[in-house]
Amino acid sequence: MQHQNHLYVWDDRFLYITAGMASDLTQRHTVTLLIALDAAGFALGDASGRRQRYQAALVARQTSRSLETPDSGLLSLNYDPQSYEFHALSHFLGKQPVKPVILQPGSLQEDELRRIGQGTCSRDLLFRLTTRMPRAISGYQPINLNMDIRALHIAQKIKRELPLTSTVAELADEVGLSADRLSHLFSEKLGLSIKSYILWARMRRAVELIAQGESLSAVAYDVGFADSAHLTRTIKQFFGLTPSYVAKSVQVHML
Repeated sequence: MQHQNHLYVWDDRFLYITAGMASDLTQRHTVTLLIALDAAGFALGDASGRRQRYQAALVARQTSRSLETPDSGLLSLNYDPQSYEFHALSHFLGKQPVKPVILQPGSLQEDELRRIGQGTCSRDLLFRLTTRMPRAISGYQPINLNMDIRALHIAQKIKRELPLTSTVAELADEVGLSADRLSHLFSEKLGLSIKSYILWARMRRAVELIAQGESLSAVAYDVGFADSAHLTRTIKQFFGLTPSYVAKSVQVHML
């Protein structure tokens, strides 16, 4: 089956399907489940240049890795720190930056892949697939997650109000905490700092605007970058894709 390039973005996760790609070292704030759609598999490389082939693998957050899949379609499921799956998969990974995984047979259905590859994946399908696939990993065990509603509220506010004008102190006051206490709580519950989460939210918003045909200079201004060159470098570091490639070759679906 030939797959087109489609990026589906939902509140706390995104999914990317491609017929093949090659990227330099990237590093993002999600936990990523990569699944080869053909027998050739894909290769991941690290900062030292070592490469290994996989059929399916988990990549921990903030792990630098290159990706090559010229002969195989690829499904990339990405979970951001607001999601339950981010924390459960991080627990499953432990201290491993990359972990080869085995998926239960039949966990990825042809009809679902067809809809994803044709650009007709609905929000319901995305949610079902992205919640089911972690449970299909051999050896995976669910965890009890004690999430704090105040940290989730701030994460949602950051995504909604880009470019964010509130200071950390103002954000903290909104949920009845000191700035130091909010910073500690946010890092403890979501696994990264407020500053890092703001950058991640800006990248999500930038991809959305680029897909809508906005100029790079307008996008840079909207998400709070000094110029389009800085924006381009940061997007490539996060996603392994240039803004021009996203605009011309990827169909982006905001669900």
